[in-house]
Formats: sequence, C-alpha cells, structure tokens
Amino acid sequence: MGVGERIGRGNTADIYALGSKQVLKVFRDPKLLDLERNINSVIEELAVGAPTFYGIVETDGLTGLAYERILGPSMLEMLMGEPEKAAEYGRQLAELHVKLHSVKPTGRLESIKSRLAYMISGIRHVGFEPFREVIESCLSELPGGDHLCHGDFHPGNVLLSQRGPVIIDWMTAVCGPAQADAARTIMILRHAVLPAELPEVAIQTFSQLRTILLQTYEDTYLELTGYSREDLAKWELPLMAARLGESIPEKEQRTLLDLIQRRINQLGILA
Repeated sequence: MGVGERIGRGNTADIYALGSKQVLKVFRDPKLLDLERNINSVIEELAVGAPTFYGIVETDGLTGLAYERILGPSMLEMLMGEPEKAAEYGRQLAELHVKLHSVKPTGRLESIKSRLAYMISGIRHVGFEPFREVIESCLSELPGGDHLCHGDFHPGNVLLSQRGPVIIDWMTAVCGPAQADAARTIMILRHAVLPAELPEVAIQTFSQLRTILLQTYEDTYLELTGYSREDLAKWELPLMAARLGESIPEKEQRTLLDLIQRRINQLGILA
C-alpha cells in the first residue's frame, strides 16, 4: 500500500492518503510518534468511536501512524458554509463532549494536572515569569479526576461522516476532571486565533459566529452535566498558561498574558 497525496497539515504532522481507506500521520518530530502511539492504543481499547488505529507503518521512505480514513468535512468547515446553524453545531459539540466524558480510562492515561504542570514548567516567555509561581500554586490545589479528556476538543477536530460525528487527533488525551476539558474548549472557542493562511473571509466569518457557538456550547454543556460556570472557571489560569507553551500566534499570546494578569489581579493573589 503506497503513500498518496498529502491531504492535511497540522502543527506537528502531515497527513497522507494511504491507499483508499487509510491515512498516514507523519510527525515532524519523531519523538511524538511514540507518544501518540501509546495514547491511541488506549483510545482504541476504550472504543469511543475514534478512527481505527492500525499502528506504525513504514512505506515509501516515510514512517508514521496509520489510521482509518474518515470521509467527511470537519464541523468547522461545515460551520463556515452554514453560519445559520452555529447554535445547532454548538449544541452538538456539547453533546459529543458530555458523551466523551462519560468514559473512564481507569488511570491508563497521564493526568491532566501532570500534563499541565509539565507544559507550564517549560514556558520561557519573559512576560510569563511574574505569574509562574502563582499559577503553579493554583494548579496544585485543583482536584484530580478520572474522566477521559480529549485535551484539544474543538470543531476542527470533529469530522461529520456518514456514520455520524467522529472525534480525531487524540494525541493530547489525558485523564482528569471533565470540567477542565470543557474549560479548555471554552478557552479555544473564545480566544484561539485561526491560522493566517486561511482565507480572510473564513476568518471574518468565524469571528462573527464564535460568540453564538461558544454560548450555545457552554449553556448546553452546563445544562447536561449540572456543573456551574465557577466549576469550569477554576481551571482558567493553568489552562491559559499551558496554552502559551503551544505554537500559537503572537496575537493570541498577548491576549492570554493580559487575561492571566487581569485574572490574578481580580483574585487578589499577586501583590
């Protein structure tokens, strides 16, 4: 089975067609291959409806992870083409997330607190240093949990196939409180800056729709789970800090640093 055309490109990997029914994910940093392989072995056993995972494949001079090819647009793509359905997609996103959080991986994945602590420890942004100690202390006081957390759940990682919605990109999957994973999604929907290479009309369209999408997602998620906004807000500081360690645009970095400072000042925990 030979490698076909490249059909996708993300922050960490390129996606190639592998025959007609599979894709090959080739990482630019080879160390990430083992990380994702271990996580997806767990996800495969949990049977959460993720794309079937076939393991490591070496072909045509490339080494990567092979997955079932899911035919269908992402929820983000559909949203761009059907802006009038923003509220409907927001509700669907929340329903999918609640279903995902009903799964318990029984300690077979890294804890979200451990993952966040590691990411925060690696941040070298000069503007972050005044806040590091406070945020690390806040994170240490937050509770643990045993729910399956995707770690990067947003409309771009939900494919709408003929068999129904399929969640992809599980490399960030962890175990922890569902509230933390939902808070991460809210942060992404509210603050994430779309890639600059997208057409300007797509960026403008999403900026107009994100408020409806976010509000509907949040309201539906809280209604279905019984959590409060305060339950989710407790995770804002460490989540925003950890986001600074990702490959995000400078504009988003500035926004997050400003929000972190304001949040800490509001809490009165920094002199």
